[in-house]
Amino acid sequence: MRSILCPIDRSDTLDDRVETALALARSTGGHVTFQIATPFAQMTVWEPFGGAAISAVAINEARELDDKLARELDARLARQDVQFDITIDDQGRVEAAASAARFADVLVATLDDPALEEIVLSLRAPVLAVPRGMPMLVFDGPVLVAWDGGHESANALRAALPLLGKAGPVHLLTVREKDGSFPASDAASYLSRHGIHAQSHERDHNGSIASTIEQCARDVGAGLIVMGLFGHSRLRELLMGGVSREMLDHSKIPLLLAH
Repeated sequence: MRSILCPIDRSDTLDDRVETALALARSTGGHVTFQIATPFAQMTVWEPFGGAAISAVAINEARELDDKLARELDARLARQDVQFDITIDDQGRVEAAASAARFADVLVATLDDPALEEIVLSLRAPVLAVPRGMPMLVFDGPVLVAWDGGHESANALRAALPLLGKAGPVHLLTVREKDGSFPASDAASYLSRHGIHAQSHERDHNGSIASTIEQCARDVGAGLIVMGLFGHSRLRELLMGGVSREMLDHSKIPLLLAH
């Protein structure tokens, strides 16, 4: 994961994302693109006799704020031992991220971002999301892969290969459900072909599946959980809450997400 995309803004989780992106770049010898996105098209003012005009004042103010944020970050990172650049995009956050992610190996985000779900589902690249106040600074510790046998978890597993290769013990977890389980033996065989020898675990869910995943992660000392987003149908997610939704809302451990 040497091409790292990190959207930035002035929210109070900025440091979590920046420090995580820098740590990942140091671990992989990578490059970070810090992206500032402001949707100027949304500053449209409708005229009373039809048509639309763009507020030049609002756009100039927004551009000045973006330029100021870019200068501040550039000064802050000038002495860092990481290659980086800063880009300014005039699209919305999700659209800008999706466009830039075409040439990114991973996007760094925070779990409390209200747009996180939309970002993950809009990108082909995986998303590394960290809890508020908990940047991910090391990448050689244990990792837990939440495996349900679905396409999403398989995509997440493949996307995580660069990190799994650097990790300490890799654990594959299957949480048994009443409607049957998906053995992780095929996933373990796939990993072994890449020189990664994972330990497989099966657990009955104690409480929710999401809480079982996080408890197993804590039991094995995992500093990262790899999982697919929307392991079941979206209708089931909407009606029953869903593992993905609960993990996004409550996880205290960084997540590597793919769909």
